Amino acid sequence: MSSSDPWNEDPWDRVRPDDAADTDGMIPDLRRYSRQILLGLGAAALLFVAWAGWQVRNIANDVGAEEIATAPDGDQLVEVEVVFPEGFTVAQIASRLERDAPGFTAVNVDAVLAAGSLAAPFRPEGIDSYEGLLFPALYRVASYETEEDVLARMIEEMRARALSNDIEVAAQRLGRTPYEILIIASLIEKEVKIAEERAVVSRVIHNRLELDMELQIDASLYYKAPEGASFADLKAADSPYNVYLRKGLPPTPIANPGEASLIAAMNPADNPADDDPLCTARNKREKSDTCRVLFYVLSDLEGRHAFATTYRLHERNVAAAQAAGVLP
Repeated sequence: MSSSDPWNEDPWDRVRPDDAADTDGMIPDLRRYSRQILLGLGAAALLFVAWAGWQVRNIANDVGAEEIATAPDGDQLVEVEVVFPEGFTVAQIASRLERDAPGFTAVNVDAVLAAGSLAAPFRPEGIDSYEGLLFPALYRVASYETEEDVLARMIEEMRARALSNDIEVAAQRLGRTPYEILIIASLIEKEVKIAEERAVVSRVIHNRLELDMELQIDASLYYKAPEGASFADLKAADSPYNVYLRKGLPPTPIANPGEASLIAAMNPADNPADDDPLCTARNKREKSDTCRVLFYVLSDLEGRHAFATTYRLHERNVAAAQAAGVLP
C-alpha cells in the first residue's frame, strides 16, 4: 500500500510489512484514546492528592495539639499529648496531667494511687508508694480515659521497659532486687545531667553499698522535703531519705527514672584500671586498697562531675569546685 492510501481501520485486517503506519497491531485511534485516558487519570490522581493534603493541613491547623476522634462508644472525643519528663515525681506527674489533659485532676490521681488497686510490679510487700513505677514519656490521653487508665499505662510501660532490659537478671548479677535497681536508677536520674556520667555514678553507688558506706546523695535529702528547707537542716534531719545519716538505699525511688538511667543502674561502669589517673593519683598508703571510684562532686555549671577514689582526692575536687564558683 502506498503512503497516499488511507489506513485500513478494519480490526480484522492483518498488518502488512509495507504499511506506512505503526506495525504493533493497535489501531491508531485506540492508541491515542488510551494515552488520553491515562493522562486524564494521572491528572485526576494529582488533583486528588493535592486536595487531600489541603484538607489534612486545614484539620491540623484547626485542631492544633488536640485531635478529634471517635470513642469506643461512638461519641466524639479529644486526644491530647502529655509529656512527663524523666525524673518527674509522682506529684509532678499528677500536676502535669491536670495541666495538660482537660478533665483530669491531681486530686483524682492521688486518690487512685492511695487506693492501691493498681498493679505494682517489682514493689516489695510493706511499700505502698508508686514512686519509680511510672515510666516518664509522651502519652496520648483520650477524653474517655480516667486517671486510673493513664496511670495503669505508665506502670505497664515501666514494667515492659525494665523487663526488656533484663532487670531481673541484672539485679541477680549485682546482688540486688529489681526494686532496688529502680531506686538506684531514680538516684542516677536526679543526680546526673551528662549522659556519659550515668554509668560512673552508678558504679559509685554500687561501690558504696558494697562497702557499707553512706551514699551521701543530696537529691535524696530533698525528696518530699518542705519547700524552702535548707541543705543544712535536711542533712541533720532524721528522715528515711537522709542517706548522710542512714546507710543503704532510701526506702523507695525518689523519682520516676527514664530508660537511660535504668540501664545505667543495671550496668555500672567498671572501676578504673591501676594506670588510670584516678588510681595513680593516690598516695602510697591509699594504694594499699583496691582502686574504686567512691566520690563525685560538681565540677562545672553545666552539671559535670569530678570523680575520686579516695576522700583526700575528693576534698581536692571540692576545693577546686569552690574556687571555680561551682560550690559555695
